[in-house]
Parts: sequence; structure tokens; C-alpha cells
Amino acid sequence: MLSAQVSNGAGIPLVKYDHKPGMEDTPDDESYVTETGHPSYRADDALWLFPTIKKYIDETGEISFLDYEVLFADVNEKATVYEHLKRAVQFSLDNLGGHGMPAGLHADWNDCLRLGKMGESTFVLFQFIYALRILKEYAEIKKDSEYIIRLEKILTDISEKADKLCWDGDRWIRGFTESGMVIGKRGDTEASMWLNPQSWGVISGISFDAQAENRGVTSMDSVYRELNTPYGTMLMYPPYKDHAFDGALAVCFNKGVKENSGIFCHSQGWAILAEALLGRGDRAYEYLREMCPAYMNEDADRRVIEPYAHGQTIEAKDSPFAGRAHVHWLTGAATTVMVAIVEGILGIRPSPTGIKIDPSIPGQWAEFTMVKKFRGKTLNISVSNLNGNQNGVKSTIVNGKKLESNFIPEELLEDENEILIEM
Repeated sequence: MLSAQVSNGAGIPLVKYDHKPGMEDTPDDESYVTETGHPSYRADDALWLFPTIKKYIDETGEISFLDYEVLFADVNEKATVYEHLKRAVQFSLDNLGGHGMPAGLHADWNDCLRLGKMGESTFVLFQFIYALRILKEYAEIKKDSEYIIRLEKILTDISEKADKLCWDGDRWIRGFTESGMVIGKRGDTEASMWLNPQSWGVISGISFDAQAENRGVTSMDSVYRELNTPYGTMLMYPPYKDHAFDGALAVCFNKGVKENSGIFCHSQGWAILAEALLGRGDRAYEYLREMCPAYMNEDADRRVIEPYAHGQTIEAKDSPFAGRAHVHWLTGAATTVMVAIVEGILGIRPSPTGIKIDPSIPGQWAEFTMVKKFRGKTLNISVSNLNGNQNGVKSTIVNGKKLESNFIPEELLEDENEILIEM
């Protein structure tokens, strides 16, 4: 991923099988556009570096990875991982729309939503806030004091924009078109509710920021009310039919299919994780069961694809074939759902200096056990939930020693560890 980043901070939209770092054409080159058909950069591509690198450093504890040098895609120039992250942030800052939010560019993960080059995406705005918070953490580790001040100012400014421009009573809007039209307004006859801004509002932390009400709970309750189905959570609703704007390419699909109010499996993991971060284990697990392939074994004729593989999409309630899945083996769903299960529901959250255990589970789970391999050590974790809670750790005991919190510093761990968690 790092070697597919362009020196201007963007990500290459399509990484070829014979990818040659330092020698690749980019959307700035006519030859790339001719060969790939991708006319420009996408708003979200380079921002996926942040959760990826965070996962790697948190799991391994290798802070020194920030100083590892990697070639850019397009020039014979190496830069540290830390510099690659800085350039990703700068690319977003260099491509802002009329309100000062990240511009939509060619697309923003949803290839069927074209907000226009200068349109603005709330989803990418929240990705950007998430990225800024991770980079600030790394800047603090590296004692990059001037950059910390700059990041804090950007975070303050961009968070205020989100608050003023994007909150609409009980939901985050999806964004603005190039002409300034709001997408995802409450009360719109079509496409009034979108999943990704609500889940990423929680994941980014913006839904928890000093608001009079808990926007995480409010917006995710709106998701449950308006988007949930027996087979997963729809990407948006109601479907486009009569009121699609020019960039709403989802209207090409039947109602309830793919991006037109279908269930996009890649985004399910984010919804599960968001509910877990809110401490609502019952709902997180409900979302998991609805779309998990194994739970469809008794209805295999409806689902159609293999019972051990995620599909890219599942047809939703407005389709006569609701529950039918499509495009197996070509989706990022398995990874987002894995993170949602491990870090969200089971609550195993590594950090550079240790590991936190904070389950968000169904209240009916009285007890369960986990085994975690962590930096060459074994963690045998037993969780007791006799009071039927969904979240909240009452006590943490590591090798007979009671800790003050549910964060376990790495230095306390032995080769084999017995960890007791009481909820």
C-alpha cells in the first residue's frame, strides 16, 4: 500500500499486478488514464494507510516502523512511513471543496456516487479526522512539536465544519455535490439515510465530541430504524428511482441491488464495529448474525453463493430476491468483519505499549474464553458476565494480580498468561 502511494500523497486508483515502485504512471499521466480507464484520483485511497499502519504498529509494538523507508509509486524517491502518512494528509488538504471539506474527486469508496471533483464527502471527512488523530499520536511519539500544533488546528477547524455542515438532526449527511446540493438529507424522498457516515462518525470519534447529545447513539439508532434488514444493513435508503442526480450512478441498478439500497458487505464490519464501540453488544452481534455466511446455511438456496465466503453484496428488502448474494471472492468484507469481531465484539485492542480488553457482547453471554497470541506471548483470557452486561469491565486480573484498569501494559506479560475479566 505504501509503495502504491504517489509522491503527491494520493493513492493509485488501480494497482497493477506487475506494480513497480518508483516507476509507475499515475492519473496525472495520459498513458495511465488510457491504460486503466481511471481518469483521476479517488478521495479515500491514500487514507486507508492510516488504519492499516495503526493495526500493524498496535499489534507488533514496532514504533520504529514509522522510520522505515519505502519508495513512492511514481518517483525513485524513498520516504519514511511517517512522511508517507504526512503526504496523505497533505493530499486531502490540497483537495478541498467549497466548504473546506475533502473533495469527492473521482469517487470516495462508493464507485456509484460521483459527487464531482469539487463535491464533498462526509464519509471521507470522517476518514480524514480518523487519520489526523492517528498521525497526531505518532507526531507525539516522535516529539514533532510544530507538526502537532498544526494537526491540532486542522482537527479543530475540520471538526467544527462537520458539526455545522453535516449533522442533520438524527443523522450525518452523505455530502455535497459540486453544485452544493446536499446528499442524504433527512426527509429526502430518495437516499435520505446513508450507512457509512453514521458508522464512521463513531469510528472516527467525531460522534462523541462535546455535543449536547450522543450523536453516535442517535445516528446509529437511525441506521437500525431505516437501514436494517434480516440479511444485513443497507448501504442507503430509500433507493434511487425518480430523483437521482447526475452522479448517482446507483440508479442503474434495480432497487435493493448493489449500491442502490443493497447490502454492501464491506461496510457491514464498520456498522458492527460502531455498535461495539458504543457498548451495544446485542446490536453488534445482531448485525454480525444477519450477514455472516455461516448463519445462512439453513437458507442456502436463497443465498446462492458458498456458505464459507462473503459476497460483495446481498440483495435487500426492495428486491424480489432479498437475501441473494453476489460477487464472491472479490470483497474486503472478511477483513472489516474480522476487525469488528476481534476488536469490537471481543474487545481485544492492542496498542504500542500493551493491550486493552473491552468486550461488547450480547448480554446473554454469561462467560466465554479467548486465546490471543501477542508479541510472542500467549494470553489465556476468561471473561465472566454473570450480571448480563453488554459492555463495561469491572475488574481485570493478570496472573493473580488485580489491575487498576482493563489496559494491560506489555511489561506485565509473561510467556504464558492467565487473564480474568469480570464484566
